Amino acid sequence: MDKKNFLVIGIIVLLAGVLLAVTLLNRPMTAVNEDMVIITIDGKEYARVPLSQPQTVTVSQENGCVNVVEVSDHGALMLSSTCDNQLCVRMGEVTVDNWEFRPNQQFIICLPNRVSIELAVVE
Repeated sequence: MDKKNFLVIGIIVLLAGVLLAVTLLNRPMTAVNEDMVIITIDGKEYARVPLSQPQTVTVSQENGCVNVVEVSDHGALMLSSTCDNQLCVRMGEVTVDNWEFRPNQQFIICLPNRVSIELAVVE
């Protein structure tokens, strides 16, 4: 390899680093001081529910999409969704005890409705 190849590789690595830094810096900070469930639509926060306040949250969107999230004192579950594939409902419950061992970790995601549930655990 000659100097041009090293230069191109260096520039690509530098650009990748800059893009990663920009992405991480633009991420919204989820500052929590207790375990909670954060529900988002299209990446925008819809609700924060502390696990200390169990409740059922109905996420209704203008386009007719509806997701029902049950928050308990130990985690969250997608009870129902208007999406066709129902994968989000079949993902099961994410809890304080199982989030580290789940394939998708602390998230339940409904891609068709653009709804996500994140279990934010204070460690």
